[in-house]
Amino acid sequence: MNDSVFEDIEQDNNPSFYGNQSILTDPYGHQQPPRYEPPTGSDSLNLAGSAHRRASYSTLVPPSNDLINSSIGLSNQIQEYINDPNLKIEIVSSERLVNSSVIVYSIQLYIDKGKDHPENNRTSIIVKRRYSEFKSLRDNLLKLYPTLIIPPIPEKHSIFSFIVNSINNSNEVNIIEMRRRYFKNFLNDLIFESSTELRNCVLLHKFLDPNYELCWYNAINEPPVNLIPDNLLLANPINPIDQNGLYSLFPTVNGFDYHSNIDNLSSLKRLNEDLANLKDQIKLFDSKGREYLRIHGNDNTEEEPDFLIDNYDHFEEIPKNLINFEVKFHHIIKILYDLDKVNARTIKDYKSVINSLIELGGNLNNFSLQIYESSSYQQSRPSSEISEPNSLSLAIEKFGSTIDSNFLNLESFIVNDLIPEWQEPVHQLVQYYISSLHLIKFYKYKVVQYKLLYKLKFAKFQDLMNLSTNPALLASADPSSPNSASNLDHLKDLNSPSLNSTLERIEARKKRGGSLATKKSWYGLFGGNNGYNKQFSQTLLSNEDEPVVANGNAQGKYKNVVIKKELNKLNQLIELTNQDMIKLTAQLSKTYEEFLEKLEKKWLELMIKFIQKGKQ
Repeated sequence: MNDSVFEDIEQDNNPSFYGNQSILTDPYGHQQPPRYEPPTGSDSLNLAGSAHRRASYSTLVPPSNDLINSSIGLSNQIQEYINDPNLKIEIVSSERLVNSSVIVYSIQLYIDKGKDHPENNRTSIIVKRRYSEFKSLRDNLLKLYPTLIIPPIPEKHSIFSFIVNSINNSNEVNIIEMRRRYFKNFLNDLIFESSTELRNCVLLHKFLDPNYELCWYNAINEPPVNLIPDNLLLANPINPIDQNGLYSLFPTVNGFDYHSNIDNLSSLKRLNEDLANLKDQIKLFDSKGREYLRIHGNDNTEEEPDFLIDNYDHFEEIPKNLINFEVKFHHIIKILYDLDKVNARTIKDYKSVINSLIELGGNLNNFSLQIYESSSYQQSRPSSEISEPNSLSLAIEKFGSTIDSNFLNLESFIVNDLIPEWQEPVHQLVQYYISSLHLIKFYKYKVVQYKLLYKLKFAKFQDLMNLSTNPALLASADPSSPNSASNLDHLKDLNSPSLNSTLERIEARKKRGGSLATKKSWYGLFGGNNGYNKQFSQTLLSNEDEPVVANGNAQGKYKNVVIKKELNKLNQLIELTNQDMIKLTAQLSKTYEEFLEKLEKKWLELMIKFIQKGKQ
């Protein structure tokens, strides 16, 4: 096959097509022994020699297809692996795709019950994923579970850093190794440290399913992901795949971007004060509603909205614990950012010391050679007289070797201990707290949406009160009066095509009548009776306004019915929002309490592990 045919699609979402072809014939690695031995040491990056390995894979005998042809059986096996307490997850290797800059990471799942029971160990499952697929998984999990904190993954590097790292191969290798560690922590936290909902998520199972390795795009475009609306504010905040049509009627809030970490809204404390003001407005609205029902009655229960909103629980305020969580998280993030800067400076200082030690060791070795060579001209003298320069050369060389050993140990400490065991975990904790603020940001926008619904209801009720208290608003025939029947601008608010066309015809007639009343006629210019022209214009205007007067009451009743229907629909939306906000508040409080316990445990494990490494 000519590889050049596929050069234009080297970024295709198909790692095995360009990389290791063995995954197509043996996604579970049947050619390996059934017992898996956990890898020891650091796995080397497969950036070179991949072509030779791919050539060797083509000579393998195709394995048995006992689990490959059954998608249902495979899904069941993935679920069994994930629910097994002896499950182990490793990112065993990474390799570059052929003729591209894309790196894929091999995820290995295996059941390890220890060396005492090797017969119970199962065959490992291997699936390859690239960075964009990890990011796609996390982004969709964020939308599927907006009340849960999803573990972080490493940030995408900028184009500038990508170019710089491509020039310096050592930097690129370090970044890939760092991502391998992050992805391993991401999967471990997702499966072992998160809720049962995340562990049993269908999308996660598809991500780990070798059958979906070549069709991840299909996985994110089928249920449950494709059931989520584009705007999460138009979905059930507890269960975004809920297909209740009322959510599509919710008002949107400008500036909402779920995937952005930028929060331009006020703090929860300020929003809580706005909710207190809204509570007072609701009380005033209730009193006006009582007055309206007292005056106009409630004969038609199907059309009259329930102004006294007391038949369901109200979301009245934001709990203090959520307000305290936001303040606490911002404070912790600031401290961790400072700690992250200190870590970066410390590593930079360590690397500076390493460079100085490298330079010192090289100079000492060079000095040792110069001393040894300077004694060569004394070869004619007795050996007892030249032993002193040789012993000095050996001493300097030994000292230089000690310096070299020190810088190697220090470099190993930075690469194997300081960065992976301290700097990266601290940075991951920063990402965790930022993710927690992401939930608060979503909660803020839901509060704003809740307020918007009430403002819409207040405005519609005010329109209804205006119609009820001013019956002559549509019946007056005085063209000069702002409340006359000829002033029909307020009817434009009704989104009715037939009514809009009628209003356009009426306005056109008024303009034609006005032009006859204000302009001089040709008959008057040539000696005609000017008074006759004025009388004719008044008659024309009165004839044009008669249909408006006749239909004024009908239009008023029509608008009255429309407003009442809109108020009924707004009542349904407000009732639904009240229930959602109460559930969302309770769920977030529970999530944050579990999150703080989890982060406290991570801090203890991090400190203990780092101290143990230091003692060694």
